[in-house]
Amino acid sequence: MTLKEKNNEIQKKNQNDLRDLEQFFNTNKVDNMLQKIEEKKKELVEEMIKYAEKNTVPCKWDKDGCPLEYRVKINPLVITNYFFKPIAPISSQEPIYNAEKLGMVFDYYCDILAEVNDKIGNFPSSLTSFCKLASITLSTLRSYKNSSDLNMRIIVEKIYDQIGDENITMSQMGIVSERSTIFKMKSQNEIVEKQQPTVHISITEKPDYEHIEERLKKYKQFANKKEK
Repeated sequence: MTLKEKNNEIQKKNQNDLRDLEQFFNTNKVDNMLQKIEEKKKELVEEMIKYAEKNTVPCKWDKDGCPLEYRVKINPLVITNYFFKPIAPISSQEPIYNAEKLGMVFDYYCDILAEVNDKIGNFPSSLTSFCKLASITLSTLRSYKNSSDLNMRIIVEKIYDQIGDENITMSQMGIVSERSTIFKMKSQNEIVEKQQPTVHISITEKPDYEHIEERLKKYKQFANKKEK
């Protein structure tokens, strides 16, 4: 078998795996979905361990310049494209979720994220990477936030809250840039900084200059009497 044939076979297998997972998320029962998710998580964890072993760089050296310690090299684009692959192919229709299934996909996302942070390094959560995994757009997630289904609205609010809290915590700990976190929170989580209220003072009545002048004269007279 040639290299091209092997690559085509691997690509075909990946497409079949994605379609298989897509079918579980759209048409299958919850129990079967849970089983499928656990299988996928085990596969991903094994891939993460291999990735960590292959992508190490020295971070501490002895006096002779020999490496003493290594860390895993973080490449956010590689991580998001490799470990947060969409459930459904990008060319297919968006999966239609109910509240329970969306919650399960988010739990699946959180599990993958936790393993990435444990096996590879610090990788912040985001609404866009979750949407990519769930094979939906950010606009779709926002529409779920305004759904007529109360359970769906609650699930989406929990997703927004958890991702927002995780990013703020990582920013406070100095793990990620505070400026980029604020920008991401504004653009993705629709969080707007509070502004100081603008106060306008308008004087509707004109000052009574004659009354003011009369009072000034009285004060002057009183001051003169005290001096005498």
